[in-house]
Amino acid sequence: MPKTATSVAELRHLWRDNRGPILWAVGLHLLLILLLVFSIHFGGIVQGGSEQPEVVEAVMVTGAGSPPPRESAPLTDEPPPEPEPETPQQDAEAEAKQQEAEARAEEEAKAQAEAERQAQEEARRKAEAEAEAERRAEAKRKAEEEARRKAEAEAERKAEAEAKRKAEEEAERQAEAEARRKAEAEAERKAEAEARRKAEEEARRKAEAEAKRKAEEEARRKAEAEAEAKRKAEAEARRRREAEAAARRQSVQDALAEESSARQRAANQAAVDEYASLIKNHVESNWRRPAGVEDISCRVRVEQLPGGQIAGYELLGSCGSDAVDLSVEQAIAKSDPLPRPPSREVFQREIIFNFEPD
Repeated sequence: MPKTATSVAELRHLWRDNRGPILWAVGLHLLLILLLVFSIHFGGIVQGGSEQPEVVEAVMVTGAGSPPPRESAPLTDEPPPEPEPETPQQDAEAEAKQQEAEARAEEEAKAQAEAERQAQEEARRKAEAEAEAERRAEAKRKAEEEARRKAEAEAERKAEAEAKRKAEEEAERQAEAEARRKAEAEAERKAEAEARRKAEEEARRKAEAEAKRKAEEEARRKAEAEAEAKRKAEAEARRRREAEAAARRQSVQDALAEESSARQRAANQAAVDEYASLIKNHVESNWRRPAGVEDISCRVRVEQLPGGQIAGYELLGSCGSDAVDLSVEQAIAKSDPLPRPPSREVFQREIIFNFEPD
């Protein structure tokens, strides 16, 4: 990019980043210039009011020197004197002051413009310096990148050479190892052949000995088997006789036990039926017959705890109507706790009975 275009872009970048401060500075200087011009142009006009300001008389300065300043009249409570009409000399002095103020304002405007130009020049110089620094940094980076690339290429070349050397060494080592392996394999083959021959001879000898031993063992086993079979037959006959006798004894004992158990079950069932009837009567005694209801009958299931507390209940069928069902459920709830059983053997957690109050 050309240098002029770069400077313009940098100035635009500087203006965009510092627009607020620059506008504020320019506006402040313009305001100061306007205040200065306004004060000079209207400095000679005396405003009426309750207080008399101090009057300062302007004296024209000549080349011979300056006359001593006049003392201003002190402020008093007396009414201010009438303003004297302006003389041509005073008009000239006011005009000179106005021209002097305008000259100062023009100088300040020039100074402000020069300051802005210098600021722009400084910004352009900084931008060029930054661009030069970036260019140098980019050149340095490229040089470092080139040096790194060359170093990597050199390292890769050395690595390839080292790999080639190692590959050649490995090929040579493998060739030696292959030759050694073949020699060892041949020696091992011969040794295995000799060992196999000896093993076959030894196996044949052992087979003959084993066959002889098995024949003797088979004869001995048959003799022992015949003796064991005879012993087992005698033992089995004795076991059957003892088992038959034990079975007869057990049959007698089972019959006696079944008879005793039947008597006990009959007694327990009678006690259970009596206990269930006791609970049934207890619940029916707490029932309050609804008006207009005749005889009813329905199945009721009640769950209880060992202490007689009711753990739950259920109607296994309707007792005739919702009102009657509700009265039966109220009678069950009112029966808590239920009568305690006469013994632990009689206790039943679940009692089912027909609800049939008189």
